[in-house]
Amino acid sequence: MNFRTSLTWAFSQQALTFILQFAGSIIMARLLTPEEFGVFAISMAASHILIAFRNFGIGSYLVREKEITRSKKDTAFTLWLCFSWSAALILILIKDWLATVYGAPPISDVMTLLAFSFLITPFGQTHYSLLTRAMRFDVLHHINLFALCTGLATSIILAWLGHSYMSLAWGFLAENLTRALVLMAINRKEFSLHLSLAHWRSVMRFGGYLTGSSLAGELNRQSVKFVLGGLISPTSVALYERAIQIPVLVRRSIFTPLRAVLFPKFSEDIRNGKSIGQGVEQVVAMTTVLVIPVFLVVALCSEALVVLLFGENWRIAGTLLPWFLLSNAILTLLPQPEQVLTPHGRVKRLFKLRLLGLISNLIVAFIGASQSLELFAALRPLQTIIFFTLTYWSIRDFWDTRLIKLFPAYSQAVVIAAASALPAVISFYYYGSDPPIQSLLLITIASTLIWPIAVYYVGHPIKEEIERIRLAIVRYSTT
Repeated sequence: MNFRTSLTWAFSQQALTFILQFAGSIIMARLLTPEEFGVFAISMAASHILIAFRNFGIGSYLVREKEITRSKKDTAFTLWLCFSWSAALILILIKDWLATVYGAPPISDVMTLLAFSFLITPFGQTHYSLLTRAMRFDVLHHINLFALCTGLATSIILAWLGHSYMSLAWGFLAENLTRALVLMAINRKEFSLHLSLAHWRSVMRFGGYLTGSSLAGELNRQSVKFVLGGLISPTSVALYERAIQIPVLVRRSIFTPLRAVLFPKFSEDIRNGKSIGQGVEQVVAMTTVLVIPVFLVVALCSEALVVLLFGENWRIAGTLLPWFLLSNAILTLLPQPEQVLTPHGRVKRLFKLRLLGLISNLIVAFIGASQSLELFAALRPLQTIIFFTLTYWSIRDFWDTRLIKLFPAYSQAVVIAAASALPAVISFYYYGSDPPIQSLLLITIASTLIWPIAVYYVGHPIKEEIERIRLAIVRYSTT
């Protein structure tokens, strides 16, 4: 499958994932309280940290290797089994301690159920990585969406039946179980439970630093929840998660498919001695023009939007949202360090970057959370600027371009964002931070219509992709 087709399938999956998760979160926000979400959020924070340990860069190893043999597949499966089951054991061992630390006994029950997902996932991971290597994002598209729908349906039904925070845990387990079963089913002819450690040294050399960087990155995302839960309350964790949900989902909808496709693509280019500079410039141009306009519009009506989507209980999250939108917008100004450093095999440098990012993040988070949730949110852009600086100095020798070449993309994104945000600015002038529903609907429609007009007016490169989509729709409608 070629690069453009792979990217189309990856973006389709992420767009539909965004829609389904967002719709599911709106429903669940009305079935569960912030306190119930807080219990699950703390449990999942511990789980996410161990997921980085569980993966150990094994999937990236299979994607990056020049030649894949049966013994390499068996080694990958064996190591996945060892790390995943070890992670499950760690969850079981720390669940009671974590519940005691936060004074929330339900955390123990949730973590017990989450541990079972670690026992299941190794059985489909090898084939998942090989599908990524082959850039079969059409198959991955169907598998992931089917698993997601199963998990969401499980959570919603159980929450409606009154199973509280456990409904979220059962949904997570159902999603992982479904994905593993489908992967085993479609790979049943080649599926093997044969254990081998023939290539463990090469996997460990590559995966060691990559796992360290993944762990540091996951700790960077999850540790702030422990800080908030410890210094303020589990409810503050739920409010934080609700506030970052929109910016994280938007960025993930763009960066996840790009990362999935660019990693095998950049790895192939580097193996063949090709430059990745043009690809990096295109990625930054695309992400900035998609993210910054959306974030600016949402920031101008954040409080009303959160109340409309999730209910009055979550109004505080709406007041925090603009700070998280700003910090996530800054992150789009550079490519993700994994996109550049991992294909080059510079996993040690990536590990150092993520470790420094973790340290600075914890310091800034502790300073803010020790005072209030509001100060914690206000300091997020400062932490992002620090990480932006660290990222630039880490990738500048490997991305085959210069920062000054990205300035046209930055300026075009700002102009397009300013134009797209005009309806929101007018609404804010007349209604302040609490516009009526009709105004929010008009803002959405008007901003959506203005965005492509602004794109064509400033001559942004993404207009070529829009034109290709338009022509494809015309061809499809005439056949």
